[in-house]
Amino acid sequence: MLLTRTIMAAVMIALLLVLALWAPAWCLAAVIAVLGVIAVYELMRTVGKVKDMRMLIYPGLSAAAIPVGFYLGCAELVIRVALVFLMVTLFAEAIFTYGTEKAVGFSTVMSGLFIGVLVPVCMSALLQLRMMENGGLLIIMAFVITAVSDTGGYFGGMFFGRHKGVVKCSPNKSLEGFIGSFLGGIVGIMIFGLIVDKALNIEVNYLFLLIYACLGNVTCQIGDLAFSVIKREHGIKDYGNLIPGHGGVLDRFDSIIFTAPLVYLLVNIIPAF
Repeated sequence: MLLTRTIMAAVMIALLLVLALWAPAWCLAAVIAVLGVIAVYELMRTVGKVKDMRMLIYPGLSAAAIPVGFYLGCAELVIRVALVFLMVTLFAEAIFTYGTEKAVGFSTVMSGLFIGVLVPVCMSALLQLRMMENGGLLIIMAFVITAVSDTGGYFGGMFFGRHKGVVKCSPNKSLEGFIGSFLGGIVGIMIFGLIVDKALNIEVNYLFLLIYACLGNVTCQIGDLAFSVIKREHGIKDYGNLIPGHGGVLDRFDSIIFTAPLVYLLVNIIPAF
């Protein structure tokens, strides 16, 4: 299991580097669109609506269209259209199935709006970063924040985790794990800053990087726990098994869904390099 997880992690890192540094932006947009469609399937299956194909098609179309809209420079228009489209179609399903065995409840409507609009918008922040100066490095930085925070939390919990049950939605999470995640995120982003500064000769503001690490760690952990809440409510361990050793798309990218838009905001307000 650990070997499989390590191999897949290496493959994903290689793909990330290609998409961030060398591949044209449309490739990243296409990947985000595909991941968005898969995420729709995973979440709607979790809430029990995978058998109703319409409940997959509506948010799936939206999730695929939004990153394309960001790439083409018409994101605001596409998001507005997606919102109107999903509000009409999802609530129409709720209206016409009310009182039947296939009733679509309010929670399902909100799930469709969440996975069909909010998640792809957040993921498309990676595409926005890609189109900025030093965009590839900014994307890598966003993933460094989440990956190193996750690693710090894992080892902090493994070696020092004595105070578990801090949050009931993830009972194995320990206080020491949270601290390890926070410290790991800071160490990781500072090492990344040194590489950018010394190896690439790009001036870095380390104070701003520290702010990135602290705030990014908060969104990283909230993102992880937010999707854990959904899994706990529906009694599942993983959203899928698409990525061996890592679970589904939502299992692997839960933290970046929250962290990517934060990084985009920060680099526009307090650019670190």
